[in-house]
Amino acid sequence: MPVFCNVLWPTREAALAAPCARISLVFCRECGLIHNAAFDPALTEYSPAYENSLHFSPRFQQYAMELAKRLIERHNLNGKNVVEIGCGQGDFLALLAEYGACRCVGFDPSFDEANAEYDENVTIRREYYGVGRDAEQHAAMPADLICCRHVLEHIPNPLAFLQGVRRAADGASAGDRSEMMVFFEVPNAIFTLRDLAVWDVIYEHCSYFTPVSLGELFERAGFEPLTISEEYEGQFIVIEARIRKGEPEPDDEVKFLPDVATLCANFSSAYRSKADYWADRLETLRAENSHTALWGAGSKGVTFLNALHVTHDTVAAVVDINPRKTGRFIPGTGQEVISPEFLPLDPPDTVIVMNPVYEEEIRSMLAELCIKAQVLIA
Repeated sequence: MPVFCNVLWPTREAALAAPCARISLVFCRECGLIHNAAFDPALTEYSPAYENSLHFSPRFQQYAMELAKRLIERHNLNGKNVVEIGCGQGDFLALLAEYGACRCVGFDPSFDEANAEYDENVTIRREYYGVGRDAEQHAAMPADLICCRHVLEHIPNPLAFLQGVRRAADGASAGDRSEMMVFFEVPNAIFTLRDLAVWDVIYEHCSYFTPVSLGELFERAGFEPLTISEEYEGQFIVIEARIRKGEPEPDDEVKFLPDVATLCANFSSAYRSKADYWADRLETLRAENSHTALWGAGSKGVTFLNALHVTHDTVAAVVDINPRKTGRFIPGTGQEVISPEFLPLDPPDTVIVMNPVYEEEIRSMLAELCIKAQVLIA
């Protein structure tokens, strides 16, 4: 699969030559973690070419806004200090600054100043948090909340990473260190396994967490998990934790593991069955001369196209509302990404939606564009 699903390319030729690597998922029966045993961190050097913002979606904007308000209220963050690890273009920090007047500092090597729109309370540094010569300086920054959204699954050694955050949290707390909070959000592996969201398996994600394995990881790293919940219609897991005082009580119970183990054992055949179904469905659409567009140039769309080896004559274009992706090309298969406003120029007969959470939003946009296409959910 492409090494980077979220790096699009300036030409079709470059996209077709995008670097690829192998995914081999394995499951640990002791801690419940699922990870890619074939992952090579040397292949994933993040830069401003990496674009995975979902904030152009009204549906996602609503979720992010409600989440920001909830964190501000629950942890009394008004006027407080927030550090975000892997902040992207600062979209979430901007919400915390807007609704809570938070003083925000973000870290992300993929940050691009050209895309930045935020107020004076937000500072973003294009670097890794807690790495290299600036690690001590990072830890000295005051923080009432350290948040990290959709980053942990990219980290080859998540335990060592969280232990580093734990050490930074010791030094970063603006008040009582035990009261400083951490908030993490990751994709939900249970959703991938149980609901067969198979297009979520991408090379960038070297780790896949369930609610229990995520809690286990935080406990091992020296945190006390306070809440762990599924969000965004079960697609995400969020955890809120604080620095643990003393050692955790021993718990040898592994009642969750057999269920996860069964899902993992069945996943290969389920994956192949779903892939075979969609290969047949695409072939039928091609035979019917259906003009087919795929909606979503993110990781799901890139995985779908590459896993099924979809050529340009089957799906000619990929639609995305993120303007930063328009005019660029899908790694591995070479389709061009277009904005929804261009669809009426060559109206599709069929639109394949990559994430069901956006179905209503997409149907509404199609209606506004007067496009009467059948909508299929991948």
